[in-house]
Amino acid sequence: MNIALVAVGTRGDVQPFLALALGLQKAGFSPFIVSAKNEEAFVRSFGVAFHALNVDIQKIMDDQAAQAMAHGDNPLSFAKSHLEGSKVMAEIMLQAQEEIWLAVQNAHAIVYHPGMQNCLLMAQEIGIPAIMASPFPFANTSNYPAILFYDKIRIGGVLGNVLNRSTHMIFEQMFWMLSRGAAKAFWSKQGKPHIPKITPPIHSQAAKAFPQLFAYSPIIFPPDTAWQENLAVTGYWTLPENDDFTPSDELIRFLDKGESPIYIGFGSIKSKGAFQETLTQIVEAVERVGVRALVGLGWSSVEGDIKLPENVSLIGSAPHQWLFPRMSAVVHHGGAGTTAAGLIAGKATLIIPHTGDQPAWGKRVWEMGVGAKPIPKKHLSADTLEAGLREVLQPHVRANAKRLGEKLSNETGVDNAVAVIRQCLQSSRTD
Repeated sequence: MNIALVAVGTRGDVQPFLALALGLQKAGFSPFIVSAKNEEAFVRSFGVAFHALNVDIQKIMDDQAAQAMAHGDNPLSFAKSHLEGSKVMAEIMLQAQEEIWLAVQNAHAIVYHPGMQNCLLMAQEIGIPAIMASPFPFANTSNYPAILFYDKIRIGGVLGNVLNRSTHMIFEQMFWMLSRGAAKAFWSKQGKPHIPKITPPIHSQAAKAFPQLFAYSPIIFPPDTAWQENLAVTGYWTLPENDDFTPSDELIRFLDKGESPIYIGFGSIKSKGAFQETLTQIVEAVERVGVRALVGLGWSSVEGDIKLPENVSLIGSAPHQWLFPRMSAVVHHGGAGTTAAGLIAGKATLIIPHTGDQPAWGKRVWEMGVGAKPIPKKHLSADTLEAGLREVLQPHVRANAKRLGEKLSNETGVDNAVAVIRQCLQSSRTD
């Protein structure tokens, strides 16, 4: 059976879907990933089929509107920046919907990221199952606020329960409104303009009892006991190590030169002209603390010849599964995938959240005692980073992180997700 896995975004958005695709392949299915062309070589290196959309994520991230989207660190600024970004990229988003539609025509099921809810409408039109797969909590509960509000609101008692549920309803609505315009334009071109005006499509997903998979550990965000059976917190979806990766001689020399360094990097978060200042802050902080640091550039860059002290080295990119076990601690932006990789490796974590769900992961890591108190990017300085590094290197924090990593390493998230998908497809054939 052909299963389309749709996740349009950065490497962090695509990687869990790739891990799931490998699990589906092993179980005898024929999965293929539909995503931006930037990730084609990465996906195919694991032997998974790929349908490339004519979308260049790195080029989009150079746009001023996209730059603003990377700095929405509260619900209002997140919504405002993303709505403005959606308007700027309206034509690209419409084209992507049309290409996705063509890609899924021969699929027997669609697995989609909650940011791509039009895939649910596509699946309904074709008459095949649709399975939502989210790297973050995306189901209503009274136990905690929605991911976008998680670090902002805390009230106990009955009022707190009501407020928590309200934040989930707001978040669902916001998420749908970000992509509704492109979905409406797409279906209008198909001669089928009737799409949900207010209610997010995800609500019909629940009504049809199709699975909603959550690709994180139930230890991190426990499932609500009141949830329906079709909602499953599976555990993290992690990739096997890619044997094709060969570390550079320079990286090996740096790792072998002394004690394990701290990893500091912000992945696909890209801010024009700002990384030079951030690098200066990093160098000053690690010099004060007296540690070594490996700084991941990700999508950022430095201009000219940068003189770094011997205890600091730069790296473009490396698989987190290979790199993080070799670190003493990790400092990063708090993307869901990067957070998972650090915790699974058993490393104490300091998160510098920029936008979206990142503040929530930062607070959750701190709440669990496996990392330092998060430092919002706008508050990052040599002083705040120094304090954060000293906290994350505390022996009890590192011991807590190691114990959590051992538990997470024993989870079988991909296998659990494949079992749910298999059951769904078997049920749909007998209906």
